[in-house]
Amino acid sequence: MIDLYFRKPLLWDYLLATLLCIIIFVINNIGWIFIPVNQNIWSMASDLSTTSLTLAGFIITLLTILITFKSGYRIKKGSKVEDETVFELFFTTNLYFETVKHLKNCIKSLVFISVLGYSLKLFLNDCAHKYIYFFNIFGLIVVILTLLRSLMILTKIIDLQKLE
Repeated sequence: MIDLYFRKPLLWDYLLATLLCIIIFVINNIGWIFIPVNQNIWSMASDLSTTSLTLAGFIITLLTILITFKSGYRIKKGSKVEDETVFELFFTTNLYFETVKHLKNCIKSLVFISVLGYSLKLFLNDCAHKYIYFFNIFGLIVVILTLLRSLMILTKIIDLQKLE
């Protein structure tokens, strides 16, 4: 299941967020829940956008550290696999490049949510609180899933270091 998710994580994140927004939209139209009309919705959009940028910064830091370690590591000619640490071997496999790709996608996703949130606040008027409400739900789901994906990757990297 996790392998299926990691093949196209952005697709799954945005699909799940969209599905939850549609479900809440339908429940709202039925009348089971009501979208609040207050300033907290606008404030949450700002908080979500700011949090997205902050998390993107942390992931950029993690990615920078990985790239720095990779650039500091060179495979010695004639060295045996047994002489290398598990973490050093990680840099020579496709897993390293997959990890970098996933972390870059996390950053792109978080920056997209941030830009979308600030743009909605900038261009929508007070009557458009319904759109901001659904952005908050959508953005929160995407941020949570992106953060969980980053933590899963980080946990796997730490597990590699434990094997040494």
